[in-house]
Order: sequence, then structure tokens, then C-alpha cells
Amino acid sequence: MDYQIYFIPTPIGNLEDMTIRAINTLKEVDIIACEDTRESRKLLDYFDIKKELTSYHKFNEVSKSEELIENCKAGMTYGIITDQGMPGISDPGHILIKKCIEEGISYTILPGASSMLTALVGSGMENTSFIYYGFIPKKQGDKEKLYQELKEQTRTSILFDTPHNIAKTITDFKEIFPERKLCIARELTKKFEEYYIEEIGKINIEELTLKGEFVLILSGGEEIKNQSIEDFEGEIKDLVKEGLRTKEITKIIKEKSSFNKNEIYEYVLTLSK
Repeated sequence: MDYQIYFIPTPIGNLEDMTIRAINTLKEVDIIACEDTRESRKLLDYFDIKKELTSYHKFNEVSKSEELIENCKAGMTYGIITDQGMPGISDPGHILIKKCIEEGISYTILPGASSMLTALVGSGMENTSFIYYGFIPKKQGDKEKLYQELKEQTRTSILFDTPHNIAKTITDFKEIFPERKLCIARELTKKFEEYYIEEIGKINIEELTLKGEFVLILSGGEEIKNQSIEDFEGEIKDLVKEGLRTKEITKIIKEKSSFNKNEIYEYVLTLSK
């Protein structure tokens, strides 16, 4: 074989999306490293691929990558697959590629299915420039940091979400940028594939099927050009007259601008005097 390690994408839902090259490569490598041997065995049995499997997942990715590198130095060849999609994108693989580069191990990436690109094209949203964020974080602090970045993001954003979290995510989006558009791509390439595209403020969560795997495509916000803190002077003075506290006014202006909280807070204090 021409390379020592082959990173091979697998179908994101429909097994018929497996490429001929991917099938042939998996039949030729010595060992297949996969996330879940039980899940991968279903795919391999479908294409009559009988090869030794070894577990390679996020909990053993570092140590396993070192093992694979050493075996490659001894002449072994590997096929790297994940449960669905492209290895290295929100799935194991990225660490191994970096180690291949460091150790001089030859590798190649086979083209194939990608849920993020499939959803992006299907959303009909602007795709000349876009940004991928991965899964919505579980920790509140990380989530708030992401939301702030999304709020200021002018490009189309791609995110992953899970069935048990999607309702909360949409509720959060309704509070932060209700005027933006959201495409909720569900069960891509499968029987119940669905593209739900709507202005966020108009989304009725009760109408959604909260099952399967989700890719979220969020439209970009309007670019704020040459904005000055002084532009909010009149509004701030009105809010001061209404009796709002400095912290409350700061929060209101923060939601409408790109200025940091300290900068707004100091300006509000200046006008209050």
C-alpha cells in the first residue's frame, strides 16, 4: 500500500454513501481502528470486510495514537474510521494526524460524507465564508462564551447539538438573536431526513421532532461598522432618567454593541454624573 495510515470517512446515515475506494482500502489495510467495534462491525459486515478491529476513541486517543505510530514503524498499515463521518472533525483522529506529521509516518485522507457540509449546502444560507464550532458546550461558562461569539459573528456558523439539549439551545437563541435564521438539519441522508429553516423568534419548539442527530446552521449577524460608544449617549441618558441602575444599563447596551462591559460601565458612570 502507498501509505501507512488511511483516514476513511464513513456514511453519516445511508450506507450506500460509502465510496468504492473506501471499501477497497478497508479490505487492504492490516488493521482497522474504530470508535465502537460493535457499531463498525455492522458497517464492515454490510460490505463483507473481514479485518481485525482495534478500539480508538476519545478516552484512549493519546495512548492509542502512540501505539499505532510504533506499529506503523514496524510495517503495519491502518484504516482509521469513526462511527459516522470524517475522522478528526469532532471525532478521534486529529491527535493521530499530528503525531504522523511529527514522526514522519505517511498518511492520506479519503474524501467522503460530512454532515456539516451536507447541512450547510442544504440550508441555503451564505456559504462563501463560514465557521465551524463543533458541539454546543455542556458547561455554562463555556456555553456563554460561545454565545457571545455567535452574537458577534457575521459569518454563517455551523454547530452540532444533541436531542436532550436542542430545546434549551433554541430557547437560548430566542433570547440572544431572535431575528437571525436557523436551519435545524436532522437525520441527514436517512429515511426521516429533515431541514427545518425558520427565523429563530418564530420557531415553535413543540413542532420539532427532538430525535436523531442535529446540525445547526445559524445565519450571520449584521456587521457593525465604525460604531462609537457615543452613538448610545441619548439612549443611555434616557435609561438613566428612567431610574435604571448602571449595571442594568450596561447589560442593555452590551446586547446592542461590540463594546466590552467595563468600557460601557465607565461611560454610563460618566453620563450619570
